[in-house]
Amino acid sequence: MSSSVLDTLDFSRTKEPEPSGNQRDDLAAWLDYQRHEFLRKLRDLSPTQLANWAVPPVELSVLGLVRHMRQMEHAYLAWGFGGGQRADYYGDDDYAGGSADTVDEDLRAYLAEVERSDAALASHHEISSKGLGHGQSLGFVLVKMIDEYALHSGQAHMIRFAALGRLVR
Repeated sequence: MSSSVLDTLDFSRTKEPEPSGNQRDDLAAWLDYQRHEFLRKLRDLSPTQLANWAVPPVELSVLGLVRHMRQMEHAYLAWGFGGGQRADYYGDDDYAGGSADTVDEDLRAYLAEVERSDAALASHHEISSKGLGHGQSLGFVLVKMIDEYALHSGQAHMIRFAALGRLVR
């Protein structure tokens, strides 16, 4: 069974961003790169493998990480900079939740949140800009999100190998 959203993702890009000389733009480029690297961890996985806890008894799946990153995108960027109504999409169930049946829905929701995040970022050009939702600076939030993606990409990488039962580059 193949997920239509999984089929639309481009996993081919691997080149790191080049420095531009503008700190805000460099951090935004690294965030984009880390998002892409995070999504690359989904390649070769079936919806069932995405949703399974590949390292029991740890209640963590690659899909759970996708759901968690949707919440992080919202809290730090989409709502954090865009303002409006703050949402808690999954409650205490972001890491452990989801199933093979919700892969498409969860991926669509994550990608939509990234779009909202990018729209909020586009309206803040200065590294010292404060978010309309949380009031934190753009520089701080970009570093925080790069860190979130780096951490959870590493976890997803290991879970992916466990789900596949082998190392696949």
